[in-house]
Amino acid sequence: MIDSLIAFDDEASYLNAVDSLADLPGIGLVIATKIFRFCCPAVGAAVDRHASYFFNSLDVVSSGQDRRKALAFRREWATGAKSTSRLATYTPSGYLWNRDQYAGRYLPFLSSIASSLNDLKVPFMCAATGKQMAWRPTDIEMAAYYWWARNGPK
Repeated sequence: MIDSLIAFDDEASYLNAVDSLADLPGIGLVIATKIFRFCCPAVGAAVDRHASYFFNSLDVVSSGQDRRKALAFRREWATGAKSTSRLATYTPSGYLWNRDQYAGRYLPFLSSIASSLNDLKVPFMCAATGKQMAWRPTDIEMAAYYWWARNGPK
């Protein structure tokens, strides 16, 4: 675990660090991305059930007016339950698909939203410090998580 955490210091190898953390017993992709969020909040963000629901539901419209979903995280039903689905990470193909969505689309998307808000000079009030701050990818993820947890389907 320590080697994985140290690997977060090298931005080029963060995906290797996420993978090695996810391979540890009891961690998986969701917890590995949460660890990445706390280790590297300027670039990292977590993905879980709420975040994947939220971002899978967003439409992105191109300049040519083509509409597509912002993200395509795969989901699966929890064993024996048909009321709540979870992020599909329990098979190698589900893990790789969602890990690649995370690295190739999710993190760049959150970074783009944060950059746009910062370029527009739209700060947010940090609940912990009470100070206005610039947006980071982790802040976008947490805002989306909060909104979906409060307003998404029950």
